[in-house]
Amino acid sequence: MKRLVSIFLVFFMTFSLNGCNKKEEKDKNKTTIKMATFYSEKDQGSIYKEIVKEYEKQNPDVKVELITDFSEETKINETLSQKGDIDIIGLKRTQLIEFSKSGYLHDLSKIVESGDLTNRLYKICLAYGKYNGKVYGIGDMPNTIELFYNVDMFKKYGFNEPSDFNELMNLCKKFNSKKINPITIGAMDGWTLTTLFGMITAQTSGITELTSIYDSDIKSFEKVKGINQAFDLYGKIVSQGISKDSIDINYKQSVDDFIKGKAAMLPAGSWTVNLIEKSKPAGFRYDVFEMPIKFIDNPVSMVSGTGGQILSIPSNSKNKDKAEKFLQFLFSEDAQKIITQKGYFAPLMSANVGENKLKSKIKTHLEICDDNSIMIMDNMDEKMTEHTTRVLQEILEGRVKSSEAWERILKATFKK
Repeated sequence: MKRLVSIFLVFFMTFSLNGCNKKEEKDKNKTTIKMATFYSEKDQGSIYKEIVKEYEKQNPDVKVELITDFSEETKINETLSQKGDIDIIGLKRTQLIEFSKSGYLHDLSKIVESGDLTNRLYKICLAYGKYNGKVYGIGDMPNTIELFYNVDMFKKYGFNEPSDFNELMNLCKKFNSKKINPITIGAMDGWTLTTLFGMITAQTSGITELTSIYDSDIKSFEKVKGINQAFDLYGKIVSQGISKDSIDINYKQSVDDFIKGKAAMLPAGSWTVNLIEKSKPAGFRYDVFEMPIKFIDNPVSMVSGTGGQILSIPSNSKNKDKAEKFLQFLFSEDAQKIITQKGYFAPLMSANVGENKLKSKIKTHLEICDDNSIMIMDNMDEKMTEHTTRVLQEILEGRVKSSEAWERILKATFKK
């Protein structure tokens, strides 16, 4: 009996080792590409896990190593300028501009042309990856900036959706007369104010000029079209519609105030839908305006939006061909449906089907987005963004006049 057991164990061990050797041999024959995303593993990073799994299933000769939470500036710099250990990397808009200027990013124009992505993807996704006439990346999860409103509150008082700036101001006055806070915003998180400001600058200024003068001297920025008008409009909205106490609440608190009926409107990215849906009380009804508010008569762009993370291929990647093939798969129906199934908008227009009324409106707004819809802060360097955010907060607090805002920002940014 012992002899039989021994023979069986020897046979089992031999079979197992043989299987392991075959697996190791098989893995050696695979090409490994590395993808780094700044998304966390629990959130959007989990979407990429599923996409990678599906890609490996369809391409057994390739292994995709996914790295999440890859956002540290030093590591990104080292990867792009020295190491060459990443084949696909997720970047912010300002990073894309800086690294493409330094020659660290691979031109994806051929991928866009060969896959007819210009006509198949939302323009905002391609706009985020463009610089100096070339495409260095593609946005992966587009969003628009919206004005959410309390449907029942509007209905109760017989108020209609405002179509332009004057109607918005009149609406704020009406809510104030009812002792209702017109607009809630989490100004403690300064980016919420830059989001609101971006809605305005998309119409007054666009982004083309700011892109062309990126990293230029102070004189170039002094002449930016419509920027002072944008601060003037922002100042009036703050004065008529936003309480100074907003400086003491953050983004999540502003959403909480909105769903509890403490304010009539909430300016925020369309990604806020997910948070509202998780938090709203039973019976709470909300929507976004059918058409974006016209802040000026002849807007440069009607809608402000974001492209999400920008996917790029480093110039020093050792597997550019395989990386390009993965990107082509990423923007295919098979991969894009994974994004929509998780409740996000996909860059591929045809993948966003069967949405409810609210998401249909947001989708329409996404279709309106163009190259000038890029959020203004996503086209400013870190120093200018910091000072702009602070000045927007100071205007809300009543410590800075909107007429002095841009001059103050430029002086602080270019101070030596």
